[in-house]
Amino acid sequence: MAIRHLVQPSWHDELDSFSRQHEGWLVSLRAATPRGEVTFDAHDVPLLGVVSSSTQPTDIEVALGNRRDHLSHIVSNATAVHLELTADGADRGLIIDSADGTRTTLQFKSAARPEEVDGLAEHTHR
Repeated sequence: MAIRHLVQPSWHDELDSFSRQHEGWLVSLRAATPRGEVTFDAHDVPLLGVVSSSTQPTDIEVALGNRRDHLSHIVSNATAVHLELTADGADRGLIIDSADGTRTTLQFKSAARPEEVDGLAEHTHR
């Protein structure tokens, strides 16, 4: 497993690209405090997107569900964003750390390269 650290000034663009590539993918999202208390937990829910706030760039919103029925989780005062990769370079998920020590992890149900999924989807719909 490899980790790619996203640099704060580029969070907005990186998260926008990540969201466009992975919209609709099934994810699990979990936020846990340094003491291990789980403050948010969702499993096998479609990803709508991950965005940094335009007014407070260190606040990151993760939206899950669909356009009509969705929920959001806000990570306030994010200090680090990491893209977790498989050994072959496919996106596995995101790790977001916040100033209070809370770690939010977003993990795909199935790790794959977006171009592989897009290719499979196009092929099966013909």
